Amino acid sequence: MGERGRGDGRLDGVFTGNPLNTVGRVLFLQSGMSEQTSRTDYSEFVLRRLHSLSGVLPLTAFICFHFFANSFSTSSPAQFNKIVDGLRSLPFLAAIEWGGLFAPFLFHMFYGLWIVYSGKSNVDRQKYARNWAYVAQRTSALVVFVFIFYHVISMKYLVIPEGRYPEGSDFYTALREHFRNPFVYWWYVVGVSATVFHLANGLCTFCMTWGITVGRNSQRFTAVAMTALGLALLGLGIGSLNGFISAAPRHGEAKPAQVAVATQHK
Repeated sequence: MGERGRGDGRLDGVFTGNPLNTVGRVLFLQSGMSEQTSRTDYSEFVLRRLHSLSGVLPLTAFICFHFFANSFSTSSPAQFNKIVDGLRSLPFLAAIEWGGLFAPFLFHMFYGLWIVYSGKSNVDRQKYARNWAYVAQRTSALVVFVFIFYHVISMKYLVIPEGRYPEGSDFYTALREHFRNPFVYWWYVVGVSATVFHLANGLCTFCMTWGITVGRNSQRFTAVAMTALGLALLGLGIGSLNGFISAAPRHGEAKPAQVAVATQHK
């Protein structure tokens, strides 16, 4: 069936009297579709690169620092409380949290959910190690998504909220009581493990995506290095948890302080 005209011998601005115009119209439509497709592909390319980059800077750096700071739980309650006080007294803390942490986290997590939803695995047809890593990366992303929201909300508003725990409070004892709950402890073991795997495997993918590791040997070397990093971070994270549920205070701490400090800021 023919296309409906507009009464002036043209179809959408193209004369029908000359066959070349019909060809021109087809080519015009095809070029328009290609341009639109190219724009979509380029936008997706940029978003995926930003997603990959945000997973390294600042998120990987923050997670490494966060695990290190929490490892002071294995030193003494006084040392851990001092670290928390120092972090909470940083200038421009709200700007640092939202601009340097929450915004990249939210972008990385929500766009990551779109990647999980739109991605397709072929591990049922090609059972290579990287294909399994692809599935595990997306599975761990879902666990990390839930874990991060739980961790931030519980710590910031339930366990040690700033309103109830001002400077000088005994954060260690409050966290110790929190992690002595078996459900909370093992949930954190799962969450920390998923986070560490997602980070280490994500760094391998980052190196391949950005063309840093192109050859097979360089990819194998990076996989070994990131496995070592992941195991080190896992030991640091689980060790920090165990530091909160130790049987008794260490390093000369005679007894834990009160959970809530009944003093106000000077």
